[in-house]
Amino acid sequence: MQYSIPLTPYNDFWMNCILNSHYTIANQLEPSYKYASYMNDYSYKTWGAAIDCTFMTPTIEVLDYSTNWDNYILSKVIVKEEPIFFKDMDHFVEELKEIILEKKQLVKIHVDLFYWLPKNIAWEKFHMSHYSIINGYNPETNMYAVLDDDIEGYRTHEVPEERLIRSFMNSTAVTTPASGEPHAFTYQFSDEIEPYKLSIQDVRRNAERLVEELSLFSLDGLWNIPETDQFDDYISISLIGINIIENRHLGNRYLIQSLVELGQIDEALGKEMSRDNKRIQQGWKAIKQIFINKTLSDDKQLNLNLIHAKAKELLEMEKGMWSLTLAAAK
Repeated sequence: MQYSIPLTPYNDFWMNCILNSHYTIANQLEPSYKYASYMNDYSYKTWGAAIDCTFMTPTIEVLDYSTNWDNYILSKVIVKEEPIFFKDMDHFVEELKEIILEKKQLVKIHVDLFYWLPKNIAWEKFHMSHYSIINGYNPETNMYAVLDDDIEGYRTHEVPEERLIRSFMNSTAVTTPASGEPHAFTYQFSDEIEPYKLSIQDVRRNAERLVEELSLFSLDGLWNIPETDQFDDYISISLIGINIIENRHLGNRYLIQSLVELGQIDEALGKEMSRDNKRIQQGWKAIKQIFINKTLSDDKQLNLNLIHAKAKELLEMEKGMWSLTLAAAK
């Protein structure tokens, strides 16, 4: 296998396919950026499922990476992503190999998950496009080294060229060119990467924002699965968002531990925040289990009143956890 950059998948916790790939790259270039991944620079969002844009589910998104790159916490490592539109769609793999083998660049390519990885939840179930990192190619076996997530986590895979072609050609970047989605991206890195320093001031600034946002975030209309024989697909989509929320609180656990270890908060505050954080993470894990259990049950109705009440309770607990850091700052 010939690599652009050998990469070890970032797996401290799961954010999303884009962010885990970014932190995989950043940590390879400057290991101190693992602390950046713990920063509470996130916000609760809702998103519509690929199979039904009217079906809304909650998730978490890190601020600025998709809307304001200059303010993105990794912009000092990844200066920008360069969009690529392959010139000859019938022979795009030749352009792809040139980027990997001759230019020695990482490629983030658009693929349809229906055809992509056999252990991904969308495999041969529903169509959902996203970008996946390719960092190597083996001319002898015609296999590509890929970093992506499936039910076993974020990890490395070997993908045969035939499958790569099919997945790419069925992605929305190709099938709906009017959308303007690039076929792929390459990365431009900073020439001099400064080590990252975790700052309690940044944590408290985000905590203040989160307390305000959590007071306003509404669960109304979320997880409202229509009557359909695709019930389990809607559950799978819901689990993507819930899993990201649960994992964010694993990231918060690492953040709290790091703040104590680096002497940025005292142990008493760390213990109090850790206790609240553990309860919040376990609560989202319990909600996730409710959804999982429905895939194993003949009863295909969700008790949304119960789920919403539990989720609202967890959002209030999180607001209280971040309020602790603000009270300690005064």
